[in-house]
Parts: sequence; C-alpha cells; structure tokens
Amino acid sequence: MLPNKSEPIELAGFELRKYPQQMVKNIKTRVEEIGIFFETTGLTPMEARVFSLLLLADPPAMEFFAIQEFLGASKSTISNALKRLMNEGRVDYITKPGDRKRYFRVSSQKWLQQIQEGFATITPFVATMNKVLKLREQTDSPKFNKDLRHIQDYFLHLERELPRIREKWERQQQQESQ
Repeated sequence: MLPNKSEPIELAGFELRKYPQQMVKNIKTRVEEIGIFFETTGLTPMEARVFSLLLLADPPAMEFFAIQEFLGASKSTISNALKRLMNEGRVDYITKPGDRKRYFRVSSQKWLQQIQEGFATITPFVATMNKVLKLREQTDSPKFNKDLRHIQDYFLHLERELPRIREKWERQQQQESQ
C-alpha cells in the first residue's frame, strides 16, 4: 500500500532512492504503457511488464523481490517471466560481491544481436515468397497474388536497404567510440 502523497516512499530496486507517491504512480503507468507495446513483440503481459520495468530501472538492475514487489505479482509469475526473458537473451543478471542476490538487467548487447538476427530472416522470407508466387501463377486469384507480390516487394526493399543502414550505423558507432 502506498503512503499519502506528501510522504516519500522507498521504491524497491531503485537503490533505495526516495520517490514521492506520484512519481511511483507515474513509473507504474510508464511500465504499463511500454509493456503494452512489448506485448505486440510476442511477450506475455508479465514478461512485457518485467522487461519494461528493467528498461526504466535506475540503476539498471533490480533484484527479484524488488521486481515482484513493484509489479505486485507472485514469485512463480515473476520467475517464469525472467526465465523466458533470459532464455530469449533480452535479460541477464549480475551479482555483487558479498551479496547472494541476483540483480536482473536488460542485456542490451544480446537484445541488439537478437534484433539483428531477426533481420537475417528477410532473405529466407523473400526466397519463400518467390516459391509461393511461382506456385500461385496458375491460380485464379489475381488480387491476392498482387497483394502477395506487394509484400514480397516490401521485403525485397528491406533486403536491399538494411545492409546499407547497418553499415552506416556501424560507422557512426565507431566514430562515437573514438
């Protein structure tokens, strides 16, 4: 239960910083909003909320019970969400010397790699669409075939442009790191 508005509360997982109740409410609202987006990427509602909370955490790592307390969910629900997020490579954990707790955080490098690997499926998708369209040549569905070609054209465009975009991004990253 949150204290009254004038009383600061301790926000678990945010390194014992003191936040007024309104700010906690705002963070919970933001976790919910961002979570709704991540549900569209294939995460369950709880996985999306855990991931969103970890994206917003300051410092960017939270221990298990802090996540559970903040989201108000059962141990098993949080545990299952964290296991799946770790299996997908979106989340990992760190430990601190002298502390037996695990602190969960977004694994930004693995997450980026996962996104990049998703882009790698574009070429096989285009090849599959070529087969589909070839097999559909003799069908009596010209509008549907045209719609499929439109989808294929979109992915052909991505296939051509993404390598250039990635190269440009990598050059920018190198320049910024110097």
